[in-house]
Amino acid sequence: MGKMRDVFIPRKNKADTERYVAVNGENMLVHTGKMISVPVRFAEVIEESQRCDTLAEKFIEANSN
Repeated sequence: MGKMRDVFIPRKNKADTERYVAVNGENMLVHTGKMISVPVRFAEVIEESQRCDTLAEKFIEANSN
């Protein structure tokens, strides 16, 4: 499977138990709410998504006044 990396995806609510992640035609379901090892290519997509979520939250907070 290649190199692996640990990632953590927080749950958004109680029913949020898995997240669909796709990279170049490959896909997988990743469990939320716990640390899990995934191939590096999936980890990079998850980490970038989390960075974008954080930036979006900061933008909304800064412009909501």
